Amino acid sequence: MNVGVVVNRTKPGAKEVLRLLIRYAAQHPRLRLYFEKRSGALIKQPGLAPAELAKKSDLLLVAGGDGSLLDVVESVFPTQVPILGINIGSLGFLTAVAETEMATILPFLAENNLLLSPRRVLETTFHHLNGKKHLIPCALNDVVIARTNESRLVRIRVEIGDYLVTEYVSDGLIVATPTGSTAYSLAAGGPILSPDADSVLLTPICPHTLTNRALVVGIDQTIRVRIVPQPGVPAPTVQFDGRLGGILRADEWLEIKPAKARVQLAYLPHSDFYRVLRQKLKWSGASV
Repeated sequence: MNVGVVVNRTKPGAKEVLRLLIRYAAQHPRLRLYFEKRSGALIKQPGLAPAELAKKSDLLLVAGGDGSLLDVVESVFPTQVPILGINIGSLGFLTAVAETEMATILPFLAENNLLLSPRRVLETTFHHLNGKKHLIPCALNDVVIARTNESRLVRIRVEIGDYLVTEYVSDGLIVATPTGSTAYSLAAGGPILSPDADSVLLTPICPHTLTNRALVVGIDQTIRVRIVPQPGVPAPTVQFDGRLGGILRADEWLEIKPAKARVQLAYLPHSDFYRVLRQKLKWSGASV
């Protein structure tokens, strides 16, 4: 198996993680490691650009946090190479393995014994006032429309299919996939969806009307988001998986729908989403 390795160079111990992977891989002749260009430079190894690395690899191994994994997804999409994350960050819902468990994953890789979890992603089209469009092909976690720091509340009109949902007056709106339900949406009070749920989650950010609540809709619906004109209110920003995608001016709109391709996340065979929830969110059950 050809394994492409990407590490977040800003994380403490990144260089040591690479050296450990090389040491462990030497014990498994079936494994061959290749490195992303900047990751390889840390240990003076040759490397490849992310897209080339994805073409050469049977699996991408990403060491960092959830943000590191999202960056790799964006750089290689729509390549269907599986991606497995090693968590050397803090929380980490997407990363499958803790840094302390690195030695245990190599036998599974050598035998190609991994669980693949295909994840739905969102494709977003900007419709600008001048009639031009531009496409953001992949958001694995979420699309976020958010007011600027100096702005008042924004008015966001949401339509699903042929139907008007509402006009949110809020700090913004999160359109999240099931994968992204444990990210910003969760912090904003949205529910947790299981990764295999064919749904999209609309979560308003600090809505002015307390009856505005998160809404779960079928993922195959087309969602349209418009900004309602308000004199003196700056245009909100639009972010995709934490990356700035632009600003959404009054009467411009976004069309958000599921992308045709999916992202293949890889996990160990014994992985359990609900166990991850218990660990990360410290669920302990009733205290009697």
